[in-house]
Amino acid sequence: MEYSPVVLDAINHKTFPKVELFVRLDGKFTLYKPAETKLTIHNIERLREGGVEFVYINSADSEEVQGHIEERLDDSQAAKTLSQYSRNLISSQIINNCIDDVFQHPHNAAAFKKCHSVLQKISFEFADQHELFQLFAKLEGNFEKYLITHSTQTTILAMYLAGRLFNATGEYLLEIGLGSMLHDIGMLNVAGDITQKVDALTESEYHRVKLHPKQGIGLLRDVGITNEVVRDIVLFHHERANGTGYPKGLDGPNIPRHAMLVSLCDIYCALTMTRPYKSASTPAEAFQTLKSEKRLFDPDILAGFLSIMAEAVPPPVEEEKQQTREAGGKSVDMAAVREMKRHIRNAGSDRTKLVSLHSILTDSIQNSYGEEKVALSDLRIELKNLLNSLFNDNRPA
Repeated sequence: MEYSPVVLDAINHKTFPKVELFVRLDGKFTLYKPAETKLTIHNIERLREGGVEFVYINSADSEEVQGHIEERLDDSQAAKTLSQYSRNLISSQIINNCIDDVFQHPHNAAAFKKCHSVLQKISFEFADQHELFQLFAKLEGNFEKYLITHSTQTTILAMYLAGRLFNATGEYLLEIGLGSMLHDIGMLNVAGDITQKVDALTESEYHRVKLHPKQGIGLLRDVGITNEVVRDIVLFHHERANGTGYPKGLDGPNIPRHAMLVSLCDIYCALTMTRPYKSASTPAEAFQTLKSEKRLFDPDILAGFLSIMAEAVPPPVEEEKQQTREAGGKSVDMAAVREMKRHIRNAGSDRTKLVSLHSILTDSIQNSYGEEKVALSDLRIELKNLLNSLFNDNRPA
């Protein structure tokens, strides 16, 4: 059996389809709810209290469950009970599902149209880059199809940066998002023995990989996608400012800026994901790689990318650990992290309790490092978003 992840907060227990539900414990999938057993709000709350963010279904049930998540999208985006962190996770899941549909049905025009319609309903908000890094880590840790997850990350990052760097809004922003979702669609025509290869590609294999932008344009043509921005991104995302890219060897002034931006996002996301032949780079290592290859990119777009993305990179774990030791602090164990999470999610709308918990979390983060610090930082993001929503709801009109 193959399993597919589902964001727990995307589930409406009242209308969730009658399918088996699984949890993953120590890397193994365990049945949590049989198909005919009704899912209750108490089931959902118990899972939340246990720190569960993703549950799993039989992949054969994906289409039915995907429909449930998409129907809930509007409610999820507006729900007062969901933090921005949860809304980002749900939106990421839906983008991932849509890209997966396209890659499984590349000749079905409806699958492509669905990508555009979903983007119209979705927005991502990040208080800082740390929240973006954490979202990407969650996606890679739960979604196992590399090319689909990579395309999802590239889409989120490209839309986020297009808004910041180009002031892109409306249809132009949606076009950049759709182009990013589809930028690697031509890889469907590259054999799996190449895409999964752990050794260096031969000259012949690399030549076959370099055909994927043109093959992607062919797939777009077959389903009637003629939008210029989308086609630019699919065709030109491997062009380089110094003319060494492919398929046309364009130089900087001739590469559309949206294609150059997606190119940067594509490379960054590829560098920071684990592959069969390499371990993932840290954000700081990826930024250093981009700086060292600056001749490949438009200098203004690269400078803007780095100024936005590199400003919140945390220090390496070992450096944090040494700083904590020198300060006389000690790590918070994971049991304490889980207990704090339970308190946050049970505090409801009591702002006094939540503000007090925010202060406790801030102190705890300063005295922790490594896995515990990451977990506590995630909690503080969730708590901050919840507090913001509560205070905003009570502002005078």
